Amino acid sequence: AAAFAPSQNGRAPTDLSATRAVKKEAAPKKAPKAKAVAPDGLVGALPPVGFFDPAGFAAKASDAELARYREVEIMHGRFAQMAFLGFVIPEKCAYDGAFGDDFLAPTGRALEAFNTDPIWLALTLGVLSCLETVRLIETEPGSRTDAKIESIGWRPKSEAEFVNYQVRELQNGRLAMLAVAGEIVQELVNEKPLLVNLQDSGFVSF
Repeated sequence: AAAFAPSQNGRAPTDLSATRAVKKEAAPKKAPKAKAVAPDGLVGALPPVGFFDPAGFAAKASDAELARYREVEIMHGRFAQMAFLGFVIPEKCAYDGAFGDDFLAPTGRALEAFNTDPIWLALTLGVLSCLETVRLIETEPGSRTDAKIESIGWRPKSEAEFVNYQVRELQNGRLAMLAVAGEIVQELVNEKPLLVNLQDSGFVSF
């Protein structure tokens, strides 16, 4: 009877074929990265960016280091705002010929001061260095941004309004730092003054 039994031509499934039949499980999705949270008392977190700290400096810094970072940011912003005016005003004077044809010659760029007026430029940088040295000597960490102007009456009485003042200064300083960097790069690339570039682009007219 066994001779008449149907023969089994198919192979028995092996472990390998069984493994192939199993679908791969989907990899678990990574949890979204938590947004950086502004430390208590630190202003400057504004929508839509929020607290911008992509490198994680705030998370790694101590309270003293974080306070120093903010002081440095404020001072760089203040210098950048003055530097922006230091570009625009001399270039406008050169454009109008207020100080003669050789002022910021031949291109009329503020960067020409390194070639045309190196002595005045060195004196200006020297005065700024002396003022910065005095400021560092007379102040302590945590109070280095005090410009000694609160006695004039500029500080608002409302604490909320004072926070708004701080945010405005931060934002203006950040914008000025980007603007000055853009000015320098632009003038090095096409060797034209900022105002001439703005005029060529149709943003201003003289």
